[in-house]
Amino acid sequence: MRFRPGREFYWLIEICQYNRADGSIVLKVLDYNPRETAGFLTQKIKLPVEVIRFEPLSWAGLEPQLAYYQYSQLQNLLAEDESEDEKIGPGLNAPGTLHIHEAYKPETPPQTGAEKSTEHRESFSCYYTDAIFDTGCVRLVKSFDWFRDPVTITIENSFLLPEFDLVKSFFHKAFEGRKKFDVYTAIIRKNDSIESITAHSPQIASIDEKLIEGVKRTQVLHYIKTQPAVSDKSLFTAEEFLEHYAGDERAGNTLKQSEMDILLAALGHRELRNRKQIEYLAGKLQSPAQKIRFTLKPVFGFVFFTEGESMNHFCWELLNSHATYLWSFSKSSGTAAQQFRKVETSIASIRENGREHYKQTYNTQLPDPGMHFSVIYHRNASSGLIDGFPEWKHRLLERLI
Repeated sequence: MRFRPGREFYWLIEICQYNRADGSIVLKVLDYNPRETAGFLTQKIKLPVEVIRFEPLSWAGLEPQLAYYQYSQLQNLLAEDESEDEKIGPGLNAPGTLHIHEAYKPETPPQTGAEKSTEHRESFSCYYTDAIFDTGCVRLVKSFDWFRDPVTITIENSFLLPEFDLVKSFFHKAFEGRKKFDVYTAIIRKNDSIESITAHSPQIASIDEKLIEGVKRTQVLHYIKTQPAVSDKSLFTAEEFLEHYAGDERAGNTLKQSEMDILLAALGHRELRNRKQIEYLAGKLQSPAQKIRFTLKPVFGFVFFTEGESMNHFCWELLNSHATYLWSFSKSSGTAAQQFRKVETSIASIRENGREHYKQTYNTQLPDPGMHFSVIYHRNASSGLIDGFPEWKHRLLERLI
């Protein structure tokens, strides 16, 4: 047998069995004429295939696609549940004879010039930043030389949301730095109008909750590595941190990132000498009644709030720093919000004048009688022989009263 020339045939099949030993695969044809075919163009083989075996085929589905065949040689391929008339097919007098079709002609009925339809299969790539993310889909506009106007193409994915459009510049990082996604389309044009569009993209189809988590981490790490804009603020909540870099309140925390999202992204991007200290402060000591604050200068860092029996404590830990800065206030000296502002003033002074200058000033002239300041160094943090964390933890806990 031979298939008709001049035409592409697509079969929708089910994989019934695969044998790794000899690379053989058993397939069952579900549809000999599927209407949606754009997805076939994106399929990729995952395991080696050496031999293909089909479950019994439907003669009614197979015969119209053949240019010629010898029926007697095909009987062992055909399903037994079809009538003999269906198996023989039109034009055959008896099984075992050679049958030759006419030259291939389109199966659509004759059309006048005013009703002519043409299918165009197009594949191309599009920048993520050139697409529009919307509810359940991505939309893009593409021009083709066979049509006078740009064509709007919609690629569906029920996971997508409009707010993703505000952070689409970070999507390429989640796809290993590739800034474009592939698009495969089947477009039916009738004269001067588009009748239907079927579109598929393997990259857009793969966007799910796991990939969005990667986009979140990418956004945070990009901001951490970026020189922050000038600001009078020294302490930022998660929302303020993201809005500060985005320069747009609407685009700031569009992915609804929490303080812990930012912290985990920061911890995961490189080796840190004070990782244990940061994890301990965030997990064991951070009070659930307060949010973690972030500092951008002189280095990205965290301010953790710990509530003792008689005092409130504010622990400042910078990425890869050598020490923990601790400010402690009596609970009777003001609210946590007021004490946060005092800590922010101290950090602003360190940002402007340096840490050594601040420590010297504190030792020689107490800036606030109700505030106690101390430094706990990360001794042996880089040692492969001595674990300095237990000593740091002991020295910290004896101050948290």
